[in-house]
Amino acid sequence: MERSPVEAYLRRKGALEVLIEIGLGSATFQNVDEAVLVSSSTVSNRLQEGVENELIEVTHRPIDHGTQKRYTLTTVGTRVVNRVREIDLDKTVQKLQRLHRERETELERLIGRLNRDKLIIGYEHEQNPPSIPEDNIPPDDAIGGLEPPSESDQKAAHRKRLEDDLVGLDEETDDGSDDQM
Repeated sequence: MERSPVEAYLRRKGALEVLIEIGLGSATFQNVDEAVLVSSSTVSNRLQEGVENELIEVTHRPIDHGTQKRYTLTTVGTRVVNRVREIDLDKTVQKLQRLHRERETELERLIGRLNRDKLIIGYEHEQNPPSIPEDNIPPDDAIGGLEPPSESDQKAAHRKRLEDDLVGLDEETDDGSDDQM
């Protein structure tokens, strides 16, 4: 079964969010772009596709230095947004956007902690370099030095370094006194 153009449009990434953001008023590209969590090019494409599908229309408002391009909903676009609001889908979309922003904030916080821990570990490593065990020092009469470690030994050492970089993360608690950078 073939989808209608409106259904196909609504199933596109960011389309519903664009319509909700325009809402029953009007919005500039910048307003929509800042509110919708897709790329600027996707916002631009969805606005254009909304115009092509007669859900959105472009208006121009005079301003001090020329005109400002604004987007409003057509009658059909308004009906779609009204249906969205009837089933509270707009609230679900807003909640999803809020959760996405919280996820991004927490991810940045995690990366900050990992970087901080890596710096702390690096600083401690500089202050107290690890000692080389006696059995790893080649005898003076050895020719050619040490053989390179095997691939499995390299992978094991890499995993150990990653685990060591994470030391301290498990021990931290979230007592509201996070370091502010």
